[in-house]
Amino acid sequence: MPELADPKTKSVLIVDDDESMLNLLEILVKRDGFQIDLATTGDAALEKLKRHQDALILDLMLPGSTSGFAVLKKLREWTTPVPPVIVVTAYVSHKEVQEVQKDPNVALFLSKPINQNKLLEALHRVMHTKAPEHNPTVVKPVDKKTKS
Repeated sequence: MPELADPKTKSVLIVDDDESMLNLLEILVKRDGFQIDLATTGDAALEKLKRHQDALILDLMLPGSTSGFAVLKKLREWTTPVPPVIVVTAYVSHKEVQEVQKDPNVALFLSKPINQNKLLEALHRVMHTKAPEHNPTVVKPVDKKTKS
């Protein structure tokens, strides 16, 4: 089995028009060591995908003429390698969403609110990176001994 890469060597493009979701995803993904790039529209995402990205976290419902659905459609037409896509959306019942799940570029489909552990596990899996160990904060009791 090949050795897992350091997440610091990998870049993730996060695309979401909801600022609070974008911030949450940025914090989570950055905390696990990945380099981050952000976009709030489909057009901005496609522009940033012209530069190398190792993975894409994509919301389907984006403002403007280029939705997440349109981004996926354009990626299917690319002749260059496409990074694995993790779709994160609140709209899981639509028929279109069922089609998205069949998209060859979609590595994982997560509904909002997202399961943070599933998202990070998927990122590490699709990018073959080693997840950092997150140690819970340990509160130690105060030593009541006084020095004399």
